[in-house]
Amino acid sequence: MAHSSSAALAHAALAACLLFAPLAHAGKADDQAKKAIREAMEDDYLATNMTTAVAKLRNALTACEKSGCSKETLASIYGALGTVYSAGLSAHEDAVAAFKKMLEADPKAKPQAAYLTTDVQKDFDRAKAETKGGGESSTPASGGSVAVLEEKPWTEQATFHPIPVFVEAPDGVKVARVVVRYKGPADAEWRELALGKHKSGFGGLIPCAAVEKAGTLSYYVTAFDSNLDRVASAGSGDEPRKVKLKSAISGRQPSLPGSVPPEACPRPVQGLSCETNDDCPGAKVCVNLSCTDEGSLEKPKPEEKPDTTPRKRNWLSLAFSPDLTVMSNLSDACSPKAQQDETLSCFFKGDVAYTGTPVQGNGNTAKGGVALGSMRALVGYDRLIGTQLTLGARVGYAFAGSPKRPGGKDFMPFHAEARGAYWLGSDPFSRAGVRPYVMANAGMAEATAKLSTEVVEDDGSGSFRKLTLDAYKTHGPYFAGAGVGVQYAVSPEASMVIEVAGRAMFPTFAPVIAPSLGFAYGL
Repeated sequence: MAHSSSAALAHAALAACLLFAPLAHAGKADDQAKKAIREAMEDDYLATNMTTAVAKLRNALTACEKSGCSKETLASIYGALGTVYSAGLSAHEDAVAAFKKMLEADPKAKPQAAYLTTDVQKDFDRAKAETKGGGESSTPASGGSVAVLEEKPWTEQATFHPIPVFVEAPDGVKVARVVVRYKGPADAEWRELALGKHKSGFGGLIPCAAVEKAGTLSYYVTAFDSNLDRVASAGSGDEPRKVKLKSAISGRQPSLPGSVPPEACPRPVQGLSCETNDDCPGAKVCVNLSCTDEGSLEKPKPEEKPDTTPRKRNWLSLAFSPDLTVMSNLSDACSPKAQQDETLSCFFKGDVAYTGTPVQGNGNTAKGGVALGSMRALVGYDRLIGTQLTLGARVGYAFAGSPKRPGGKDFMPFHAEARGAYWLGSDPFSRAGVRPYVMANAGMAEATAKLSTEVVEDDGSGSFRKLTLDAYKTHGPYFAGAGVGVQYAVSPEASMVIEVAGRAMFPTFAPVIAPSLGFAYGL
């Protein structure tokens, strides 16, 4: 009797072990999956390491398939995966697919509230609406039918060349966002790319990473409204567009409307692996663990050294300059009327003013030409800007101007001007020798021209007498001009200066030729 009881107890214990062992194993798998979810979301998602987060969650799914996790755990994994796709990668189609899997595992499941965003909520609501309709529906959440995007897809493209994608929304369909999902020959999963506005539709380029390998690239396009509801599409995940990737194609190169074909992608350079230069043959060097020709490496640009060339930048000068005024003929030169405005004055020798009245029509004409008159001594300062431009000023005193008539105004001897010069040649102030230049100036000064003339006047007894007078014509008091010159530098800081300038005097106009001779010293 005792023996029978013991046997019964042993059989019961064995049955219990066989019954609860799978449950214990499943509980351990759930714990591991939940730990993976916590690490993916708290460590990687919050640190924006989205690719790592996706990898951990997919590894957890694979482990659950082998170990048999509970439906609640599977729903949690898919919910976390949908959150990462939606908020972290903006891969909304992948997010919707993940949320659908979550609802299949647990119809009451929801995304974690701690990571809920507007995009996550919209993708979850869309998955929920489509799940109720029995899978991915051909109608959007708004209840209207999905329109067909207008597209002329390319059927082939050369490898290492981006693939243009262009679609147009049909009339009456309002589109806020357009996404192309593509899968290259080397891709295991769909990738997503937002298309931008282009011409009358939306366009973009499937990037280089998807076209490096020959084969078939698949893609489809989905358009969303402002609520992220699907309103139009071109192709689908089940029936995508297909593009043959070949080493070369004939005919027209694919391009977006109104654009040139996209540039070719850079091709990877194949090389021997290495750790040090000793691992590479010949003249090759080890760069980023690959043997590379040393000549193909970008050489560092030589460091730009500061300009230490000695140049004198501050220049003081002294110059002497006569005024050669170009005069026209002066008729009735010394009459009281001609001398009324005091720009013209007539004098006897010794600077005695002539106050008589010449007989009209009998001489009294000053012949024009180049007349020597006033002269001036000038002091100057110039500053070297860069290597070939100087800016400066001149002040000076003019003499040999017009004598003063009784009760008349004085000749203005003051001279002031601003000037700039451009020096010809390469870095002329770095060395001695010839330094030619062109210049322009403007300022305040008066210039006087002196001419001789004969006048005839009535002596009061019916007889006429001839008088020889000096006629002074004053111009200015403002001027503007330009000229050329040359410095001969006996050393980098000392030079002789010869200049010939032309001045236009105004408002009393006359052209004046102003040669000058001077000396300049650099500090």
